[in-house]
Amino acid sequence: MIVPILKHKRTLLPEVNLVRRPLRLYQRVMLQYCLSVQHPALFVQMRLGKTLVTIRSIRIRQGRKILIVAPYSALYSWSIELDLEQEQNTIELYGSRNERLQVLDDQYETGKWFLLNKEGHRILPEIADFSFDIVVMDESTFIKAPYSSRKGSQVTRFYCQNFRDAMHRYVLTGTPAPESELDYFNQLRFLDWRLWREQNYWEFRHKHFGLINHTAYIKPGSSKYLENVLSTNCFFLSRSDVKLGGKKVYEKRFVELTDKVRRVYEKVEKEFVLEYMSIEQETIYATTKYVWLRRLCGGFADTEFISYVKLKEIEMLLSTELKGEQVVIAAKHVNEVLKISKYLTEKQYKVGTIYGKIDKRKKRPEIIKSFQLGKLDIIVVQPDTVKHGTNLSASDTIIFYTTPDGGETRMQFEDRVVDTSTNDSSLIIDIVCKDTVEEDVLTNLIKKESRQDMMKRTVQRLQRKYNLFQGIAQ
Repeated sequence: MIVPILKHKRTLLPEVNLVRRPLRLYQRVMLQYCLSVQHPALFVQMRLGKTLVTIRSIRIRQGRKILIVAPYSALYSWSIELDLEQEQNTIELYGSRNERLQVLDDQYETGKWFLLNKEGHRILPEIADFSFDIVVMDESTFIKAPYSSRKGSQVTRFYCQNFRDAMHRYVLTGTPAPESELDYFNQLRFLDWRLWREQNYWEFRHKHFGLINHTAYIKPGSSKYLENVLSTNCFFLSRSDVKLGGKKVYEKRFVELTDKVRRVYEKVEKEFVLEYMSIEQETIYATTKYVWLRRLCGGFADTEFISYVKLKEIEMLLSTELKGEQVVIAAKHVNEVLKISKYLTEKQYKVGTIYGKIDKRKKRPEIIKSFQLGKLDIIVVQPDTVKHGTNLSASDTIIFYTTPDGGETRMQFEDRVVDTSTNDSSLIIDIVCKDTVEEDVLTNLIKKESRQDMMKRTVQRLQRKYNLFQGIAQ
């Protein structure tokens, strides 16, 4: 479904000091939208200024107590933007439960901007007992999951059921519906439950969507209703709308497993397909073997590293086509990240590394800053740790050693290298082990299929490969 950019009436902006960074024309339109609705939904691609515009609109609205809820990496960007805007009294709610409660008790009266990571409600559920004029959900897809009064996503239920007394609520994200249009429901319900006619997610899905092979499709006749709700209440903007940032160019580099790894791989492959077929569904055993197949493609048999084919391909790229360029390298697992970093460091490259255990508040910003200043040749990361609010545009190239499973994570991460100040293209390279499950994973990402569909396709391919035709319907 294509949703048009919302056309808002021109409103006169109050005479407020908006010095320092002038807003671009499309950012002023965005600001006018924010001031024309009580609860804004900014579905705007990264680095088009939605954080800046949100801060400016809150300043105009003279918000006194503002709660920002976002992933850790996005909170770092908020801190930078608030500093650039010379906003004072920013309170970061980090640490243990007692430390966070102490900060709130001591600084609630004097604080203005309160920054909380999206999982922070688990440690500090008392945050809902404090009064905020404005509550902002940044990278708001973390509240897309369905819930009922007792079951479902705890994080969605917590934020949708609390903060109802806030005068203004915002949701911000560049990818509001990464799986399907169903993802819009709870994000808009957080803003205002009256935006939808339906009382809950399940009624919404039943009335407006059908499922075919686990994929949701809008029913005939419902498209106009959804489009009307979204176009009336949300602001959509992409880089192509304002002709900023270049296109993404995708390239695959195929490598062959060594004979040793291929023998191990095919053994696990047969065990996987037979396990799956024996009960005609995905089980924990089949899933485990599927993970083993992915890890073998990354060169690991359990914790032992047994294959350098992908590392040698990366080294070849860095010494030829990408020579002298800064490059971002992504890998799914921690041990892959560490192995890549060690290997390239030994080859005399200046390498920065970010993965789950790297300190979010201090070390990550320092590493990212060094990369952006050109002090590092390469940064090796787990996509999940930097997919939100991180600027890696010093590079215009990403090499995926192994790709993350989810399309949303992949899409968000790819945008980290897009530079909106130029029209240069970004190069996205996937290093793929030929005739392996990695080809299925990439097809899954392109077609935006569910994980179950991906598993079934892999099984069907292996049935043909090994002449096994029982179990899954062809």
